[in-house]
Amino acid sequence: MKPLVRRQLFIAALFLLFSCTVQRDLVWDSGTNSTNRGEETIEAIVGRTLSHGANDIQSSTLTITYPYHESVFPRDITPPVFTWKDADTDSNNWLLTIRFRNRKKPIYVLLHQTTWMPDKVLWETLKTNSIAAPMDISVTGISDINTPQVTSRDTIAISTAADPVGASIFFRQVPLPFSTKNFDQMRWCIGDISSDDQPRVVMENMPICASCHIFSNDGKTFSMEMNYKGDNGAQFVTPVEKNILLSGDNFISWNDFPRAGILPKSRGLFGKMSPHANYVAASANEISLALITNDLQFSQVFFPTYGILAVYSIKGKRFDPLPGADDYNFVHANPNWSPDEKFIVFSRAKTKNEVHDDISHVVPLIKDEGIHELNRKYNIQFDLFRIPFNNGKGGVPEPLEGASQNGFSNYFPRYSPDGKWIVYTRSKTGIMLQPDSRLFIIPSQGGIARKMKCNRALFNSWHSWSPNGKWLLFSSKVNTPYTEIFLTHIDAHGNDTPPVLLSQFSSTTHAANVPEFANIRPDAIQTIRVQGYND
Repeated sequence: MKPLVRRQLFIAALFLLFSCTVQRDLVWDSGTNSTNRGEETIEAIVGRTLSHGANDIQSSTLTITYPYHESVFPRDITPPVFTWKDADTDSNNWLLTIRFRNRKKPIYVLLHQTTWMPDKVLWETLKTNSIAAPMDISVTGISDINTPQVTSRDTIAISTAADPVGASIFFRQVPLPFSTKNFDQMRWCIGDISSDDQPRVVMENMPICASCHIFSNDGKTFSMEMNYKGDNGAQFVTPVEKNILLSGDNFISWNDFPRAGILPKSRGLFGKMSPHANYVAASANEISLALITNDLQFSQVFFPTYGILAVYSIKGKRFDPLPGADDYNFVHANPNWSPDEKFIVFSRAKTKNEVHDDISHVVPLIKDEGIHELNRKYNIQFDLFRIPFNNGKGGVPEPLEGASQNGFSNYFPRYSPDGKWIVYTRSKTGIMLQPDSRLFIIPSQGGIARKMKCNRALFNSWHSWSPNGKWLLFSSKVNTPYTEIFLTHIDAHGNDTPPVLLSQFSSTTHAANVPEFANIRPDAIQTIRVQGYND
């Protein structure tokens, strides 16, 4: 036989083998009688399975791991991946049943693996029919589709909100473990939940640190902390453009705020532009403790130990301390503006400079210890305070009931767009990257704090409200050390839901953190470049 003929026969044999072993998932919409058919119709398989008690069996061996029970999806989100675990070794096929409470006929899907992602057409059907009432999703394990033996089963209910997200998401991707040596591997991205595409990288290959960022309410102005030409206290404020090129004219420096005595240079920690882009508030003259470890999950312990709140007037181009938040006996951090710019809520604790050997020369310390041991050695607890801004004149700071003097550290407060609620992070100690951190919600003037349903088992923080006030972004490490971004729905009464994972934002090499909603189109920013670095 000639070599060419043998090669053609070999390829044909491979094709035949592949076509015989690959099995397609079968879908049957019994309401419309629309079916993806295989050799045997799914109607017959479903009929046999149901006759063997698929609706009745209760088994703990099968668990639907995603979506979460009672989660609410946005109307404008792409299809998720349904996943489940089945400990019964006899299960080799799974029947997924979708029942709607607003129609009589269910949809059935026969699967040969423990994951499933609906196509876009089917996903639109599922969302449309689960807005008025939830849909019930059941997964049933089957040992043999010809003579079905039902082995296991689990059921969840999920629904769709009529409220869209209606905004883009700007976030940072950080390689782990965190190190000052890998700044150039950080990436800044813009994502769109209605797109199947990976979020677009708009800034990368920067050999400097850049961190907290925020957009004005109208999406026309953008601000971010960024080390510019060796100044760790630099922060830019710039108009949103297709291609942003930053120069010295875009930057302010918190080191221009008057510094007394032997204080080290300022970072302008957690600098936050006001909603209407009139001001920027930050910790000034601050001193911080920074501990770095090789732990992949929690590679940093970081918190300020000293500093006051200062405000920069964007129009007036001047720095001023904020009266009432300028007492150096306390450390002031995490300023966040009310939507009308009339109040600032912030974290406050007693000054804790005793953790430093020399406050005139504070550098990151490398520690060969775990997060829990470091927390025991270096602990601090912050309370939330609210202070009137009063056009920069300040006032008397008041502890926020429900988020102060509660035996925990309270930080990262964020006002809802209507000014009605504040969501903040709580942990036993610290102010960032804590394993036990959980999200709580309180009325904006203080009150009973409620732990939110969206919290996952490990690390919940870095949250941001959508412009329409219906959704909250946050980060969690529940699935992987590489932090992922989640989304929860919040109703008019401040009640939230188990979250939705934005899986297309996840990475196996980078943590996705500091997510911020941006009231811009996903293509509003294509690139961000800095003169002197990547111009």
